[in-house]
Amino acid sequence: MLVGDVTQPLSAKAETPERLEQYAGMLDEAFWFAAERLALAQLDTLVVLVADRGQVFDLRNTPQLHVFAGEDIWGDPALSALGEAPRPTNFSCDADLATFISEELASHGFDISESRGTFEPLGDPEHGVGAAFVEPVMRLTASAGCRVVPIHVNAHVAPAITGHRMVAFGRALADALALTPKRVGILASGGLSGDPNGMLAGWIDDVLDRWILARLATGRSHDLGTIFDIESQGLRGATGEVRLWIAAGAAMEQAGYAGRLATYIPLHHAAVGTAFMHWGGSRWP
Repeated sequence: MLVGDVTQPLSAKAETPERLEQYAGMLDEAFWFAAERLALAQLDTLVVLVADRGQVFDLRNTPQLHVFAGEDIWGDPALSALGEAPRPTNFSCDADLATFISEELASHGFDISESRGTFEPLGDPEHGVGAAFVEPVMRLTASAGCRVVPIHVNAHVAPAITGHRMVAFGRALADALALTPKRVGILASGGLSGDPNGMLAGWIDDVLDRWILARLATGRSHDLGTIFDIESQGLRGATGEVRLWIAAGAAMEQAGYAGRLATYIPLHHAAVGTAFMHWGGSRWP
């Protein structure tokens, strides 16, 4: 479904059913570890950076940066094409913190689009916020019990926000969160290289992915600001969501945390490079 009739690279043949089962186990373990860390952190709120794929917004209104400051948000990640039954899920939001973040980001010179009140998606009113938000937040916060602040970053509708701006955005976000007494975490949910359902579906640029992850693991998110300075087919699709990784890395570095790569898989069957990275203090396990 994800790759269609696109001719696949030879390396995709190595993804046998046995290898895919192994990958599934690795991803489950990575989710479990991340959920455990979140539960131990005892967060009040989780800020979630995500790129909209036409579910929340449509072409009449595509903000570069959007903060949702309502009381709750919902989404249904089920894919009817796979015969999945509907499973709408609601998440409680921290409206007060969202409003505070919007104000602080505006004071840093960012033009923030903010929504308040009832969540009313324009792009896909039947399914709400996308699976890139619903799936990880549902799995990671099940035991943490914290509220969320959704922040949408435009990564797919031209002209999209630049990589340089994401570095500044991440730093400004960290500065804003440092002013609140709440315990707050940041989750970035988006792809590395790949183009699901696109012209390059199934092709993974693992060289680019590993370079990005190496920069984040060594506290050099500023090096990633130049990625989108050129136009390339290879920088579209899921690759455009590297903006989320840049923002998360810049925020964590600004807050004094170090990054550590947990898992990386150039997953052809998912049509995207798949990774988990965590940030923490210099002595965290």
